Amino acid sequence: MTSRGRMVAMLVALALLGCKGVQPTAAASGGSDGAVASNGEGSGAVSAAGADSGATRIEYITDPTMNNMRVMPVQVPASWSFRGVLVPKGPCTDLSEVFRSTSPDKRSFVEVMPRMGWKWGNLWTGNKAGCLPFDKPVSALEFVKYMTATLQVEYLQEQPVPGNTGPVPYPGGIHTMARATVRFKNGSLNMMGSVQAGLFCSQYPAAGNQAAPNQGQGYPRQQNAKPGLEGGHCDAVVTYITAPESQFAEVIKIWSDPGMGRHKELDDWVAAYSQRYANELQARTTQFLNESNQAFAARQQMYKDQAAVQQQAHDQFLQTMQEGTDRSMARAAEVANSNHRMAQDMVDYSLDRQTVLDTATGQVGKISNQVTPGAPLVKVHADGTPIQ
Repeated sequence: MTSRGRMVAMLVALALLGCKGVQPTAAASGGSDGAVASNGEGSGAVSAAGADSGATRIEYITDPTMNNMRVMPVQVPASWSFRGVLVPKGPCTDLSEVFRSTSPDKRSFVEVMPRMGWKWGNLWTGNKAGCLPFDKPVSALEFVKYMTATLQVEYLQEQPVPGNTGPVPYPGGIHTMARATVRFKNGSLNMMGSVQAGLFCSQYPAAGNQAAPNQGQGYPRQQNAKPGLEGGHCDAVVTYITAPESQFAEVIKIWSDPGMGRHKELDDWVAAYSQRYANELQARTTQFLNESNQAFAARQQMYKDQAAVQQQAHDQFLQTMQEGTDRSMARAAEVANSNHRMAQDMVDYSLDRQTVLDTATGQVGKISNQVTPGAPLVKVHADGTPIQ
């Protein structure tokens, strides 16, 4: 996907907030993830932008997947409109609490964009659709410049981020921030903007590398990585304030007041979301175990069936072999008996005698071959078997 394509996808998500046209978007937050920090000047009245002498109200971003449970409070000027949505996780990003607040004259607005992210290296082999086209970590200022080019606005200069003290380590990576002013035209109206990015990056060089990439930027080393594996992940929270040039400083002043913009996620929602995730994980684990057990039982039954078939074939083979052996032995005995009978008959012939059976008594005896036996005597083989 091209950079323009990714921006179009992002603007589609922002359309849920009521965005109109392909004009630069804007964002602000009271949190630490790319928020406009306080400059200590307090709230101010901006009549042209519709601010009510510092009056504010609290709106909420809700979770439609959990009966519109409140996720995060957002403080906005009392007279400004508000639209907020919860954007689901993407292949390279976590959940995004997105909002837009617009001034009554519709010329100024403040926006938090959906998170954007990217992955690189051979640690990441899955689907990268929807990820940004970077193949390495970039600085927060480089990312701000990338956003100004993507939004097709003119980059003016870098601005300090109030309260920013440089890269901040966090578990698994570092957090960096940068901000710059931009300008563009809205029809004939000269517009100014402030693009701010909070970047969260983690990099995992392969274990044993003597000179890990970006080692001096605070990236943690992954001690247990397999040899040859390295990569990383970054995601960005972009905030943007835009207003007519004549009102820009005053709008910045409003949204730099402490408490304006996004606040922490609500504990009740975090607990409910975590519990749902745990339940889904348990359900997937249970399903996996059930499917594994069923597959194992099916394999066991298949093995038993195969063993029974093999045993039956083996038994049939042994039976066939035994029957053949029996027939062979019977034939051998028959041949042996026949040979023995012939030898005894030859002896009788040589001795000029014959064997007779007394059918009355069952006795077998020898008589001269010159005598013709009469009843009850019958001639038999020398072994006493009938002559066939």
